[in-house]
Amino acid sequence: MTPARTCTLLAGIRIQRGAREDWDRLAPLHYRSHHAGAVTDIFRVVHRAAGGMSPGFVPTASGLIPGRSAQARGAAGQRETLVGVIVYSRSPLSLAARNRATGGRYRVGRNLAAGRLVNEELRIVSRVVIAPNWRGLGLARRLVAETLPRVGTPYVEALAAMGRVHPFFEQAGMTAYPGAPGPAGSERLRSALEAVGLGRCARRSAEALEAALKSLAPAARRLAEREIERWARSYLAAKNHRSRRPERRRTLDLVARHLDSAPVYYLWRAKSFEPIADLSAEALAKAEARGDANADPGAPAPLGPGPRREKREKGARR
Repeated sequence: MTPARTCTLLAGIRIQRGAREDWDRLAPLHYRSHHAGAVTDIFRVVHRAAGGMSPGFVPTASGLIPGRSAQARGAAGQRETLVGVIVYSRSPLSLAARNRATGGRYRVGRNLAAGRLVNEELRIVSRVVIAPNWRGLGLARRLVAETLPRVGTPYVEALAAMGRVHPFFEQAGMTAYPGAPGPAGSERLRSALEAVGLGRCARRSAEALEAALKSLAPAARRLAEREIERWARSYLAAKNHRSRRPERRRTLDLVARHLDSAPVYYLWRAKSFEPIADLSAEALAKAEARGDANADPGAPAPLGPGPRREKREKGARR
């Protein structure tokens, strides 16, 4: 039997705490924007090679090129090549997939104290990027697995648009949860756009969608634009957005980014922490029997009515 081969480059891989500049250097390689939310922790993967050159990959204004500028002098004269970065940020206060996975423990609308719990108990993996010529070696899985316990919160979550194709979060020890249904009216909008000839390729970006709309006949264009505006209003209303009528560019960007997306939600719990709440089927069934179908048996008690409401109630009694 032939022994399994190992990549000799992996012997020089090190995972260590990084800085914002590490993310800034590799951010152009990520498909999303450079803004990663309220960043709390950054870790990096480096390759240390004694002398010579490690495979480097440098993002520049004119493209991606190999070169020495990707390297820095490490300990004992070794050269360090920045290979990858993971960015952890504060979790959003409201996330439907999280509510399903935790039995509603962090449902802020139901309990304002849950907002504090989100900041104390949760972090989210907001970015993971590996330089292209280092991919395929399992480094993304290893980077996630080795840094999750170092974040310091009981739970870490992640959303992955390509989770079904590249399940490295699950391979790193996170639990995958079924995806949420798309925004209300998504199927209607998809059907309308398909009917006028605007398939997924035509709505891959705001620019592509704008160009495709301009190429339509007037009647078909009016139909597509009307359905896009209807969907955007519904989407922003569900998000409690302050503006239900965004400018055209923003509307098309929402369609391109969210109409066909079906991200997978992942949740990880630190082994050193006891389960924060009893989220078993039996416990949730008891909560439902008490009349609160969305309640989490282990969630903190709701906050009081507050002084303003108390004053109004006293005035009403008078």
